[in-house]
Amino acid sequence: MLAAALVLGGARAQAAPDDLVARPLVLGDGEVDLRLTVEIGVRPHNLGRPLSFAPDAWWGATPDWTVGVIHSDPSVDQIAAGATFCAHDASIPTCSHVYRGSGVDVRFGALAGPFALAPRARLLVRDIDPFKPALALGAVMRWTRGRFAIASDPYLRVPLANGELGNRTALSIPLWLAVQPTRGWMITAHTGFDTDVAVLRDGYHGPFGVGVTAIVTPEIDVALEVGWGRLFGPQYDVRTGAILLTAGWHR
Repeated sequence: MLAAALVLGGARAQAAPDDLVARPLVLGDGEVDLRLTVEIGVRPHNLGRPLSFAPDAWWGATPDWTVGVIHSDPSVDQIAAGATFCAHDASIPTCSHVYRGSGVDVRFGALAGPFALAPRARLLVRDIDPFKPALALGAVMRWTRGRFAIASDPYLRVPLANGELGNRTALSIPLWLAVQPTRGWMITAHTGFDTDVAVLRDGYHGPFGVGVTAIVTPEIDVALEVGWGRLFGPQYDVRTGAILLTAGWHR
């Protein structure tokens, strides 16, 4: 979960089942990957506000095409809490109602090997009040060498309606650095660049998080990431962080 580019996929192609840094970017034909992320907000004197339980699911429609239904903040590369389904907390705007939105995720496995590439499109409903539909176009890419990997998932998010109500055109360039110190374990550092295009020069912000992924059984893995969605940049917020705990099942 920490990076879909690093942990999505089963034992297809070259990677061994316990090789986390080199797992394929797309699922094999007929494979499924189900994930539940518990998103825990971290604020001064307010641990657990907001709190959300966000499911994601992907299916290998063909050997090269993977499709999914997504809800979580990590599924759009964000370190945040408050996605669908949110434990109701009207005092926090990001968790003002239980259901906030969903998305459809489609990716194509264009390249495999030490440099892997999967063009990706996501049709998103970012919120329902006000209604914020958007299309995110980009590509998952990853370079691996031995036990090390560098991954990114850059995309441009284009609003389909209600741009004047906060559904702005945005650019996201996440970056993960990963190492697998031993079989079945992976440590990641997550950073990057996020901004609304209209304020590209002085309105950007950058996330920072650290995470651990562990394989429990060949079908089950768990991941933990702790970080901030806006740790640096002009729009920084060091007071608001998140703990993301994910359980995944794939077969």
